[in-house]
Amino acid sequence: MHEQVTHDEPDLLSFGVRIDSARDAAQLRWLIAHASARDIRLAAAGLCARRAPSPQQVIAALGLERRGRRRSEPVPLALAQALARKRQQGWREAP
Repeated sequence: MHEQVTHDEPDLLSFGVRIDSARDAAQLRWLIAHASARDIRLAAAGLCARRAPSPQQVIAALGLERRGRRRSEPVPLALAQALARKRQQGWREAP
């Protein structure tokens, strides 16, 4: 999923961070506002194994904490099952 980038916004894909959803894009935009592009790219490169790290992983690697509203609606069953499969394959979400 690729979003349209405005002229005022950097190319989100250029940071080496995996963007799978609108939430990931929003987190990366937050990260860009709170850390330098160089630090984001270095952290992403350091976390990269088989695929690019998620924005959450880069935020954690840089020691930043994103505060805000938590999702109040339940996680859809398909998403919960996909996350369970990822964990079984060795992928863990950042703390």
